[in-house]
Amino acid sequence: MRNLLTKLPFKAMSDALRHFYRWQADWFVYLAMLAFMLGLIAAAALGFVVKLFPWLLVLVIVLLIISLFTRLPELLYLAFLLLGLLWGGIAAAQVASFSIPADEAVFFEGRVVEISSREENYFSQLAEYQNDGYSFVLQGKESRGWRGRIMVIASPVQPELGDRMQVSGIVREFSNTQNLNLPDSSYLTSRGISAMLQPTPDGLHFTKLAVKYSPLRLGKSLREEVYAAMQPLPALQQALLKGIGFGETGMLTNGQTSVLQQTGVMHVFAVSGLHIGYVVMLAGVVLEFIRRRLTLSYKFTLIGTALFILFFDCVVGFSPSVLRATVMLLAAFSGTLLLRPHAAARALIGAAFLLLLVRPFWLTQPGFILSFLATAGIVFTNDYWRMLVKNQALAVSFAAQAMTLPVVAYFFHVISFAGLIASPLIVLASGVVVILVLLAMLLTPFGLAFIPLAGAGLCAEGAYRLAEIFAAMPQAFQYTKSPGWGVILIYYLLLLAAYFILARLKYVKKHEEDRSGLQESSQ
Repeated sequence: MRNLLTKLPFKAMSDALRHFYRWQADWFVYLAMLAFMLGLIAAAALGFVVKLFPWLLVLVIVLLIISLFTRLPELLYLAFLLLGLLWGGIAAAQVASFSIPADEAVFFEGRVVEISSREENYFSQLAEYQNDGYSFVLQGKESRGWRGRIMVIASPVQPELGDRMQVSGIVREFSNTQNLNLPDSSYLTSRGISAMLQPTPDGLHFTKLAVKYSPLRLGKSLREEVYAAMQPLPALQQALLKGIGFGETGMLTNGQTSVLQQTGVMHVFAVSGLHIGYVVMLAGVVLEFIRRRLTLSYKFTLIGTALFILFFDCVVGFSPSVLRATVMLLAAFSGTLLLRPHAAARALIGAAFLLLLVRPFWLTQPGFILSFLATAGIVFTNDYWRMLVKNQALAVSFAAQAMTLPVVAYFFHVISFAGLIASPLIVLASGVVVILVLLAMLLTPFGLAFIPLAGAGLCAEGAYRLAEIFAAMPQAFQYTKSPGWGVILIYYLLLLAAYFILARLKYVKKHEEDRSGLQESSQ
């Protein structure tokens, strides 16, 4: 394996690494994390027998010991694969352990960990029941001893994050409708939710309120104040600002959502690395100006930027994509503070591994998959696209869309050709919107939020009108059936082969440039 790795043209992609073994260690980490993710996928696809748990655990320990004594890192890949299978199976078994049938009464006590407002309360599983109310997720214990997460639907009151509640209600059966190409049961399972509970009249009781001035509650209050400042704006601008700035798409109509999907820019409505990147840019400019004026250490800018990211997270909420981007950037900042060089690729892989340890089912969520693949495409393949496309914005767009194309087709049944050109323009406009919304957050305590929001609304509407123009073009998009796993595998193998060839060409070109430079210096 070591000899094989040394022959591959990865050296051109790792010039920043000083020693070969350090380079090899990085690729070991990538392959080990990939093996762990494949194990999680296998656990979700093949199922898991609880009786196999002790045998798999023993096998993982044996492989680790053999690898340690024989110095064969290849065995560690198998160990991480089995560890992913084990971890995913345990999580699946815990969610599936809820055995109370539908229409049975239950008593549940727990803490509120997720909330959906009325305009967000559009999950298809509510279609068969009363949906005039709020939905939220409780994590806690059922009266018969079961522990886990349940979704409370059609609640007459909206709790706060962190509130502790007692709920008496009826277990409801999942509907047969689809959520992003997944049945409702699979979609909710991917969020770690085991059951739906509709409370009875007077079946909700608060046992302990969340801390009044917690960061999450303060962030929610600030978000609501920004929403209030949006009220004078047209409905379309409000819907776009809530989507781009806060990731809430409940005000968008089906037609507006279709336009965004057809142009391949729906990802800007999921708060993720794009938004965090603009947060870092704005915070970096402001804090760097202060640092230079006060002649402070560079750590002032890094720590201040990290705190600003956490502030933004509290305002928009800790979605999976926000958590991924936050963990990745904070890992990068930690490496800088410790004066250790870091790579974005290493931070991305580490962030994905940590998040999947906490929430294994996120690996089956479209948002997490698309966010991770798009970022991985930019981190790993942007340099190769720059060999084909000189424009940086187009190269980033192609790198992200090439990596996510089959997944978008699988979940959303649409392939956007216009998005290859429209995406860089609309993403740029969305970046301006995000920065203006951030300024509105900072100006809200002074009553001046409407000033940047007015500009953000015009910019957001302009971006949407541009998306409409691209969507109306002939052959701008193509509806398709969900590709099979075999088709997806072949696509990624062909994509890998193409990048392999480009890496080889880049390596040869660099080698020739180095040789010509040596010849010129010798002359």
